[in-house]
Amino acid sequence: MATSSLTEAVFSLPDEDRRGGVALARDFARRATVTCAYRGNHEDVVQVVSELATNAVCHGSGRPLVRILGGEGQVLVEVVDDDAHPAPRAGSWGLLLVAQLGSRWGVAERDGQKVVWCELTA
Repeated sequence: MATSSLTEAVFSLPDEDRRGGVALARDFARRATVTCAYRGNHEDVVQVVSELATNAVCHGSGRPLVRILGGEGQVLVEVVDDDAHPAPRAGSWGLLLVAQLGSRWGVAERDGQKVVWCELTA
């Protein structure tokens, strides 16, 4: 993703109500896509954030962090958690949906944390 004229927004899910934090992450995604002036389907971004944040809450560890980096033509969604073993679970319906909504997605390790990312294009 080219980095000229991109906007970055970061949200950390709350410790005390992680499942409720997924709803807050969806609200964050709605605001971030407007701030980024993304021309694509904003609800696709919201759905990707919801799926990845839910996976981090249910299957990851630590306090999940959502990062959105985007502009008019594309948005990169990253959800980071403290799980040091980045491996997608077989048969995950949520990840199949993420693959359908995004142009690319993947799982990586960064600084000992798991990063699940999805790139969406307008």
